[in-house]
Amino acid sequence: MGLWRPAAPLLLLIGEADDWTPAWPCEQLARRFPDRITYQGYPGAYHGFDAPNSPVRVRTGLAYTATGNGQAHLGTDTAAREDAMRRVVAFLAGMRR
Repeated sequence: MGLWRPAAPLLLLIGEADDWTPAWPCEQLARRFPDRITYQGYPGAYHGFDAPNSPVRVRTGLAYTATGNGQAHLGTDTAAREDAMRRVVAFLAGMRR
């Protein structure tokens, strides 16, 4: 990543069970910039956890997945979604100050 630094505060809300785009690179990035990046991981939540009313399912034939098998889970995690929505509102309210 070289000399890159976040130009503005960043909120990362990540499903930690995401097997399509894994959480660990985002978590590592947030650890590098704790003053600029807020990271919130949701254990057990998959890709698309914040989509409303989306049953958990498996997509296949994907070019990239965390395991390399071309399969990934996605779907709503209601508790994580509700928490994420609250955090987004609070984060944006804090930006207006």
